[in-house]
Amino acid sequence: MFHCVIDETHKISTLFGWVNVPSAAWIDEEGRIVRINEGAYAGEHHIDKVVVSIKFGSTAFADATRDWVEKGADSEFVWSADEVQDHLKPSSESTLLADPTFKLGVYFKRQGKEARAQKYFAEAQRLSPGNWNYHRQDWTHKGQVFALRKWYEKVTAPGAGRYYDKLDLAGLPELGATKLDFLWTSATRKIRGLFGLGRS
Repeated sequence: MFHCVIDETHKISTLFGWVNVPSAAWIDEEGRIVRINEGAYAGEHHIDKVVVSIKFGSTAFADATRDWVEKGADSEFVWSADEVQDHLKPSSESTLLADPTFKLGVYFKRQGKEARAQKYFAEAQRLSPGNWNYHRQDWTHKGQVFALRKWYEKVTAPGAGRYYDKLDLAGLPELGATKLDFLWTSATRKIRGLFGLGRS
């Protein structure tokens, strides 16, 4: 049975230290985490959104998961306790403060108090700029076009960090990076301009 969790306040992300979703953790029958903080795409994805084509993901993580399910602790993809520790995201005073600040934004958003919600969303993003959950949930409230434009600006900015660590999967291909392609037609030129991009 497949369970889909809707986690508007990112409670689960907070507990696992995830800075972007979807992310994954492997937890064995004894409750031990044996992999964590990785992009959890099950395959290659291709989404067309009127003026943009988005490609992301690969089969690498799914293949490794199948190997773990079959072999358990003997799978070559299982990490030691030290390796799991190395992949946990470090926290600081500002990142710890960012989480309740973000959750206040979610609370006020639910109450219909937009200005107060935006104040807390902005402060959470300032306190923890590397946490994509805070950015993306805020952007999504303003529509898909706005969210996609802001994501593109941030992910392509000089010095932008990765929101997924590089997959450490021996013998399997690297997780495919997200690729954004624009569909160039005169009818969509104005909309493409929202992204601040010219013809490539």
